[in-house]
This record gives sequence, structure tokens and C-alpha cells, in this order.
Amino acid sequence: MIRPALLLTIAAATLAAQSPFEGAISMSLTGDDGKTSELAYMVKGGKIRFDVAGRGGEKMAIIVDPAEKKSLMVMFSQKVYMEQEFGAGAEAAAEKARPAKVERTGKTETIAGYKCEHVTVTESDGSTSDVCEATGLGTFRMPQSGGRGGPPKEPGWQAALDKGGFPLKVQKGDKVTLEVTKIEKKTLDAALFAPPEGFQKFDMGGMLRKRP
Repeated sequence: MIRPALLLTIAAATLAAQSPFEGAISMSLTGDDGKTSELAYMVKGGKIRFDVAGRGGEKMAIIVDPAEKKSLMVMFSQKVYMEQEFGAGAEAAAEKARPAKVERTGKTETIAGYKCEHVTVTESDGSTSDVCEATGLGTFRMPQSGGRGGPPKEPGWQAALDKGGFPLKVQKGDKVTLEVTKIEKKTLDAALFAPPEGFQKFDMGGMLRKRP
């Protein structure tokens, strides 16, 4: 299961995600283990929705509402959702980490019909990532966690993105870790960004308070 702290990370990192763009963005992600997965990323009126797979392939959705400073995690198999609020402290934490060096190459590419510019990000450990950054799609943040018991964090290339910057491709060495495959500018149903009808709210705080 995705930890509640993960909701806070996503929420804090997307406070600046207000964008006139509305539509669906499909992308392919490749993890450190070499496994590739597909992510559906939707934007409407500043709200963001990620459709992801949890443990065992369980379908889940994470919805962020920066205006209301709330995040929802929807678990479809259990027909429940969890709500998390975030504030100024979370926003400040998301903003403070910056990469060691960012170099704009001037090289451009067109991916899924959008033009992007290649940016080289060099992190403090000396590793580099090539990010092809586009504009007009809103500010992007990926779900990240800090690992077991660790604080939430984001990769250096993600921190390097300008507000309003969106990665269409990320390559580390010879490995492409993220690539947008399709961008559909279209009107989305507002119901996609709210708890599904008939789903129950799961009170994580209440459950923790009941523990001895």
C-alpha cells in the first residue's frame, strides 16, 4: 500500500501545478529493477490525478487538489478512499531541495506532438540525467517516497524542473526512465477528480488512535 506520507509528498510538490491545460497524458516508467509500467496522468482545473498500480497490481488513484490543499488516495478493490491535508510546511519542504547543477543544452525534440528542450542535471553524487522539458502542460511531480522510514524525497532531475516545466523524456546514462507516449488535450469528467460514488472514507487517524 502507498504510505499516507506519499500523499503529502505529492501534494506539497504540486502546489504550483495550476495550468490551463486539461487532458490526459500517458507515460512509460522504467524502475531500477528494469521493469516498465504505464502511468495515466490527468489534469483538470489545477487538479491532478495519477492512476497507478499498488502492490499485487491493485488499481489505485491519487488525486491532488492544490486549491483545497487536499489529497485523496482511492483504492478501488476495497471501495475506500483516504484523505490527507497539507499546508505551508509541506510546500516549503518540497521547494528546498535543488540539484547541484542544471545546464540547458539548447537541443530540442518533439515528443507526442510537443516540443521540449534537453536539460542536463548533475546531482551532488556526480550522476547526470538528461531531461527533455516542455511547457504548457503544468508543473509536474511524480509520486516518490523516502524508502523505509526515510523522509519523502524526489530525484534531483525533478527538483530541477522549472515551475510550469513538464518532462517528456528522462534518460539516465543509456537508460530511459520516463517517456511520454501520448498527450490528449480534451475535456475530462469532473467526477474523475472526486471520491467515486459509493466509496467509503477510511479514517487512518482514527485507526491509529485506537491502537494501545
